[in-house]
Amino acid sequence: MRLHPREIREVLNTASRQYGLISHRQARHFGIDDNRIHLLLRRREWGRLLPDVYTVRAACAERTPSAVARLRRAVKAAQLALGPGAVASGPTAARLWGLEGLPAWNGGAVHMTVPASCRRARPPGVRVGTWYIGRHELACREGLRVTDPARTLRDTVLCVDRDTAVSLMDSALAQGLITGRRLFEQPGLNEARAGGAASERWWWLADPRARSPLETRIRLVCADAGVSPDDLYHPVPVPGGGTVHAPLWWERGPVVADPDRRLSPGQERALRRARPGLRLLRFTGDDLARPRHLVAEVAEALR
Repeated sequence: MRLHPREIREVLNTASRQYGLISHRQARHFGIDDNRIHLLLRRREWGRLLPDVYTVRAACAERTPSAVARLRRAVKAAQLALGPGAVASGPTAARLWGLEGLPAWNGGAVHMTVPASCRRARPPGVRVGTWYIGRHELACREGLRVTDPARTLRDTVLCVDRDTAVSLMDSALAQGLITGRRLFEQPGLNEARAGGAASERWWWLADPRARSPLETRIRLVCADAGVSPDDLYHPVPVPGGGTVHAPLWWERGPVVADPDRRLSPGQERALRRARPGLRLLRFTGDDLARPRHLVAEVAEALR
């Protein structure tokens, strides 16, 4: 019951394009019957990842895949199990686009959207929705069918908190995945959906100048407390020529917050020479767990 060389070649070529995966339907198309599939599984040349979706070990490029590669494989497996209409959406699509703000994927469920007419069984480890997706909202990312960045944001804001949602919007703007004009069209398209009205105001908090989720979250904490920064990446002329851009800037003080330590020691010294009395605050992710303490530090520096 050995495979014909042509069958081996076709299987390997297909699996290598699908993150080392092949579906039962594809295997049968290449002439591999159920008896041979069971034999390959017993020999551990193939592995069962999802019902009717197999891992072809010889076609797996990475023996120790990265978290991103594991996510892509999980999404491809879900698409093979659910059929050609399945699309990665919501938080899973956001991670595939590289949007920053969500926790790192821990190997949990992936989010997929399928047509309402899809009658296939829901595979384990896959969260399936049936909301309508237009053709203009579809894209291809690394060989995977995904919602485009605008639709991805619209779906994701409905299932995350405000700070995460704004961080994702900031990231999409900073990476050029969406324009500001198109971003502000999205809340109106979410009006009829559960959570659309509650999240409507979040869209107006996005800022294309933001460069990290930590920076965004600190900016929002300060804004909630009434001590919002006056500017982001404020240009400060320094002695000797040149300009230093202060990440979070309050003119009164003046005060600079540098959450991601973007300022080098030389830039910090230049800022202090340019603006005597300047207060420089360093915040980390741990400070977000103590928002009152963070705001108190800002308020004290402004005084």
